[in-house]
Amino acid sequence: MDMNILHRNMAHFALAFVIFGAFLSGGRIRGVSTIAALPTPANPEDAQENRRIYLPIMLRQLTLGPTIFGVETYQLNTPNINLIKNANVYWARYKVLSWADIEPVRTNPPTYHWEMVDEAGLAQAAARNLKVIAIVKYTPLWAQKVPGKYCGPVAVESLDEFAEFMQAAVARYSMWPYYIKYWEIGNEPDVDPALLTDPWSPFGCWGDNSDRNYGGGYYATMLKSVYPAIKAADPQAQVIVGGLLLDCDPANPPPGKNCKPARFIDGILANQGGAYFDYLGFHGYGYYTSGFIDDAGGWAARGGVILGKINYLRERMALYGVNKPLFLTETSLICPVDNVSQCASDGAFLEKQADYVSWAFLRAWAEGVKGATWYTIEESGWRSSGLSSPSGPKPAYYAYQFAAGKLSEMTISAPITQYPGLKGYEFRASGKRTWVLWSGDQVDHSIPLPPGTLQVLNKYGNVIQPTNGQIVVNSPLYIDLVP
Repeated sequence: MDMNILHRNMAHFALAFVIFGAFLSGGRIRGVSTIAALPTPANPEDAQENRRIYLPIMLRQLTLGPTIFGVETYQLNTPNINLIKNANVYWARYKVLSWADIEPVRTNPPTYHWEMVDEAGLAQAAARNLKVIAIVKYTPLWAQKVPGKYCGPVAVESLDEFAEFMQAAVARYSMWPYYIKYWEIGNEPDVDPALLTDPWSPFGCWGDNSDRNYGGGYYATMLKSVYPAIKAADPQAQVIVGGLLLDCDPANPPPGKNCKPARFIDGILANQGGAYFDYLGFHGYGYYTSGFIDDAGGWAARGGVILGKINYLRERMALYGVNKPLFLTETSLICPVDNVSQCASDGAFLEKQADYVSWAFLRAWAEGVKGATWYTIEESGWRSSGLSSPSGPKPAYYAYQFAAGKLSEMTISAPITQYPGLKGYEFRASGKRTWVLWSGDQVDHSIPLPPGTLQVLNKYGNVIQPTNGQIVVNSPLYIDLVP
C-alpha cells in the first residue's frame, strides 16, 4: 500500500474520532456546520456592517497538508501526469466537459458524444491517485441564453436539459475507472459576455452588467437545477462555484476601476444559492513588476490579492448566513502583458515566481482554504505562468516540488510574527517541526539563528550555512528545529 494513502486514511480516522467524541460529550465543533443561527439581513447587499468569519484554528490544524497542493493542466497525457506526480501534487484541475461538444444537437432521448471527453487521460489520472477537479464549460448553440456565446449562460428553458446532462456525466465519471468527485461549474463566470469578442472565451461569461448583482442571481438559478441532479447521480459529488475572477474590491475600488463584477457573489447568495454548492471557487494572481512581486491586485486594503479575496468572500457569505469552504482554483505569479517573451528567460522573474509558491499556497493553507491550483503545470502561453516549459521544469516547479514534499502530512501550528518585515508559519508533525520564513517586503533581513535549529534549507531544499550565527531571509527558507 502507498504509505501516503495510509497516512491520509489514519488522519481521516483521527478527525472522525474527534468529531464523534465531541458529539458524545454534547459538544459541537465550530466551523463544521453552517452558521444557521446567523440571520439574513432584510437587504444584506446594502448592509453597512462588515462581518468577517474565519475558520477556527482547531479545524485548520486538522487539515491535511498535501490537499493544499494542486495544478491545472491542458492535457492529461503521460508526460504531464508524470510532471504532476513528481511534484507531489494532490489536485489536478482539468477542462473535462464541454457540453457544447458532447451534446451539440438536442435529441429525445438525448445523444451524448462521450468520445469528446479525454477518458483515457482521466482514467490514467485516477490510476495515479490524482484528485481531478472537473471543469464544466461551454453551452451548446441550442441552449444559449446569449445567442452565439458558447462561454455564456444556459437559457432558462434549457436548464432542465443541462441538469439532465450533468446527471448523466456525473453518473458516468464518478465511477471506475475515473472516480471524479469534484465538479466546477464554469470558469470565471463573473465576466459579461458583451466584453468578449471570442464566443469560445475561456472566461465563463455569465455576467450581466445591467443587473445590480452582475448576473450572479441567474447563476444561482442554474445551480438550483444542477446541484440536485449531480447529488442524485453521486451523493459524494462536490460542486464548486466556477472560480470567480473578482477583479477588484468594491468597498475599496482602485482609481478608475469599476468593481461591480465582484457583486456576482451577492447575486448567488441573495438568490439562496448558498444551499446549492459545496465549495466557493476563486482566482488570485500575483504580478511581476519592476523586479518585485506585486500582490495587491486591486485588494490592497484587505491584505492583497489572495488574503483580500478570502476576507471579502467570507464577509459576503456571513452577511447571508452561509459558511462554505473556499477553493483557490487558479493562482500563479504572472508576467506583465508587454513583457511575456522577456519573462520567459528572465532569471529574476523565474526566481520570484518560485518565491510565490510560498506566498500563495502557504497563506491559503493557513487561512483554511481547501486547496489551491497553480495555473498551469505546462507552459500555457499565458504570461509565462507555467511551472514547466518545452525545455524542462522551471525554478518554480522545483520550489513547488520541495514545498509539497517537505510539508507533506504536516499541519500549520502558528504564524511566525516576531520578525518585522518577515512572513512565515510553523509546521508540525510527529517528531518534526519546521519554520518557513520569507520577506514580505522583499528586502534582505538578517536574523539570529532560531534556538534549536537543526538545519536551514532554501526554497529548493539546498542546505544554507549560517554566518556568525545569523541567516539572511528574503526568498523562502525552511528551518528544521528540534521538536
